[in-house]
Amino acid sequence: MMLEELKKILEEKEAAREELIKLSRDMRLNSSKAIAYIHAGNFEKAEKHLKKAEEVFERIKKFKEKFWDIYYLSFDAMQEFVEAIVFKNVVENLSLEVELPEGLEPAPILGGFADSIGEMRRYALTLLVKNNVEVAKKVLELMEELYFKLVEFTFHDKITGNLRPKLDVARNSIERTKSDLLSAIVAKKSDELLKKIS
Repeated sequence: MMLEELKKILEEKEAAREELIKLSRDMRLNSSKAIAYIHAGNFEKAEKHLKKAEEVFERIKKFKEKFWDIYYLSFDAMQEFVEAIVFKNVVENLSLEVELPEGLEPAPILGGFADSIGEMRRYALTLLVKNNVEVAKKVLELMEELYFKLVEFTFHDKITGNLRPKLDVARNSIERTKSDLLSAIVAKKSDELLKKIS
């Protein structure tokens, strides 16, 4: 291969890299906004941003075949996208059964599921503030169910995208949520008892 030809190949790859980074940033931003709107209870705007993220993802997928060696640059954005989809489904349906768009890579899928446990904790705390203990309890059950499903992926971190550290964080979130839920239940029962005797 002549050097001039090599230069053209690398120029094309460099241009693709910049475009992929830009698209990934756009996808991640829309996914993050979707999560924020889900927490705010604005599902219409959340859905709008998720659709935008999916449209960007369709463009990102086209990079995989020709630029497979830089495709990993989009993985963080994919992970955020999965996190938003999973979290939205939990809030809307209290379920982990979710249909993901085709073409997502295994490691970002696992990472997105793991990170959604943190969002579930935030949601559970919001529910506790609103005194909705029963739904918060169900969210905690989903957090644990998801955690135990993910710990079965005992593959090397290079394959799972460093899943193990994420699960350590998730376990911590679950334990803290359990403690918060227990405190809320005790407080609720104390209030009910005080009302009975007053």
